[in-house]
Amino acid sequence: MLPDPSKPKVIIFDTTMRDGELMPDVKIDIYQKISIAKLLEEMRVDVIEVGYPGIFRKDFDDLFMVSKQVKESIICGLANSKADEIIDVALAIRPAARGRINVFTPINLNHPSELDASQTLEVIQDSISLARNYCGDVEWSAFDACRSEPDFLCRAIETAINSGATTVTIPDSLGTSSTDEFSELISMVMNRVPNISQVILSVHCHNDLGLALENSIAALNCGARQIECAVNGLGARYGNADLEDVVKAISNDPNYRVDIAAALLDDVSVLVAEVTGISKQRYWV
Repeated sequence: MLPDPSKPKVIIFDTTMRDGELMPDVKIDIYQKISIAKLLEEMRVDVIEVGYPGIFRKDFDDLFMVSKQVKESIICGLANSKADEIIDVALAIRPAARGRINVFTPINLNHPSELDASQTLEVIQDSISLARNYCGDVEWSAFDACRSEPDFLCRAIETAINSGATTVTIPDSLGTSSTDEFSELISMVMNRVPNISQVILSVHCHNDLGLALENSIAALNCGARQIECAVNGLGARYGNADLEDVVKAISNDPNYRVDIAAALLDDVSVLVAEVTGISKQRYWV
């Protein structure tokens, strides 16, 4: 059955090849990344995050080569707010038919940092403006949003949008939020950031408490429209929301749709398991 086009679409952002490589002993070579990316493209995954070239030099070549191979999905690379990292991603996605720069900024001012609030807002503005000089599609991620001061989080998001971000991500960076807490945070952002309607609101949930899927789906009911996930739930520490589980949960929800070729979910799960040695724990029957 085809998805109902009248329902709001949920954008699926896959981070298997970036966040998934943060798991111990998981290394995906360039040929394996191309194979995974082409299968994700065939599945109609909207955004494919390939790597973090500013930290891992191998990821520059991976991102560049995948950008040459994939034509339908958006190809994305991660950078922090430093100019050299942003430029690395911009150069690596240059061959992409559709590219995205994903910039993150730590915004928990309670954490030891050399930057105060005004300096952090300036960093957000400068980094997103720089990224927009290279790419019209810029995602900004509010790193450690769940432990940040709410007023400052809203100011940071407003600044990011005014600076040119097209997607804003609220990550549960350490996977510590309950579903009620995360839902309240997303609702607050939707209600208090005056220009939030100008962007796609995204979530990136980790599974430390086993709530990555539940938190991701709950966020849809609060206004999120992009979910970041990974094949077989790969990701740092206890992993991310699992791609298959996310797709099936949305497909069973009467209010939303995804444009994913669900028939290929098993194929990509098997391929990633063969590459990484980590199989999916199946919760669906």
